[in-house]
Amino acid sequence: MTQFKVIQGTFHVKGYQPDGDSIRFKAENPAHWDSFQWNSANKKKAAKKQLRIEAIDALETHYAGYHQPRPFALAALERLLKLLGIAYTEYSLSLTTIVNADDAKPGFIISDGLDRYDRPISFAFPASAKLTDGALLAPEQIPLEKSVNYRLAREGLVYPTFYTTTDKVIAAKIRKAVALARKADRGLWAIDRTTYLALWDIHTLQEDVTIMPKLFRRLVEFFDAYEDFKE
Repeated sequence: MTQFKVIQGTFHVKGYQPDGDSIRFKAENPAHWDSFQWNSANKKKAAKKQLRIEAIDALETHYAGYHQPRPFALAALERLLKLLGIAYTEYSLSLTTIVNADDAKPGFIISDGLDRYDRPISFAFPASAKLTDGALLAPEQIPLEKSVNYRLAREGLVYPTFYTTTDKVIAAKIRKAVALARKADRGLWAIDRTTYLALWDIHTLQEDVTIMPKLFRRLVEFFDAYEDFKE
């Protein structure tokens, strides 16, 4: 049975380009990373690890030089930061890099491994969760409702995203949170156009329609491959 490890540490954004489903994390005890299967020795040694926030996908603030509609992309990021205790941030003019912040806020992640880019696949928690550093938990023992992942889904600020590696118990809880948000037309669900949209050009994707980020990324790749569609 899959076990998840609790890791205590601090969250960091200054000098980085986080979005609503990714942030840097520094473990208080780096030895916790020894139990993970790393592809890159450099990424294992890095003090601050880029996380992949599990089971959710936020609108892209920056992807291959493009972005999704900024109101909800930035709303997800700002809510992520607030939930983790990072209340003050200054952005670059392009709204992609955080140049100043009151970060290094304490908190926890719960993770069971890495993705192919060596990002710990994580549930993120503020310090108020009061978890036990180094504890091993079964999926049903994870206090999911206290996680940033669950709260962003429940507030309608992110899309659900599951892979074959996503635990079924966890996926079911996230689906329920999303269903409640959709029923109430919370957040992006009030304007979601994933199932139907009129696609005129790349500007449609960046400014006009809110769709699943994974679909956005595929369409951006399509536009990049066919230059005529950008005009």
